[in-house]
Amino acid sequence: MILTVSFNFEQLQQKDVNACVEAILTTLKGQLAAMHEDRETIKRMIYGPQVMTVVAKKQDKIAGLISGTLPIQPRIMFLTVTDEQSAREGLGATLIDQFVQAAKKQQPKAPFILHNEFAENYNAIGLFSMKGFTITGFIRDTITNRDVVFMKKPL
Repeated sequence: MILTVSFNFEQLQQKDVNACVEAILTTLKGQLAAMHEDRETIKRMIYGPQVMTVVAKKQDKIAGLISGTLPIQPRIMFLTVTDEQSAREGLGATLIDQFVQAAKKQQPKAPFILHNEFAENYNAIGLFSMKGFTITGFIRDTITNRDVVFMKKPL
C-alpha cells in the first residue's frame, strides 16, 4: 500500500537556501564533482537571478528540490529527494514536471530542456527517460573521470 502525502511546491526562498544545500550534499554525495561540494558554490548554483529552483515541502520540511538555469536554454542541474517515502510517492517525477512547466512559462520559445547525468546513475536516467528525455550523447568528464550522459526533452 502506498500512502500519499501532499507536497507543497514553491520557488526557493532565501530562508530555505541552506536547508536545500544540506539536502543536496546529503543525498547527492558521491554524485557531485569535487568542485561542486562546496556550500557556497552550491548556493550560487541553486539561488540567483539566472536560476530557478522548485522546492517540495512536506509538513514544512524540504522533501526534495529541482534546480536549473532558464536563460537562453533551460537546463536541469540538480534533482534530489530527501527521503525514500517521498521518492516512492513519485516526488522526483513531479519535480521534473514542475520544472518543465516553469521553463515553458518563462522561456516559451526554448525548443528543449537539457540535463546531464553520470552514466552509472541508472535510476536517474530511467526517471528522466520516463519523463520524455532522450539520450543525445556521451562524454568522459575530465574532472571526475566518469562518463556523462547528455539528455534532452522537447518543450
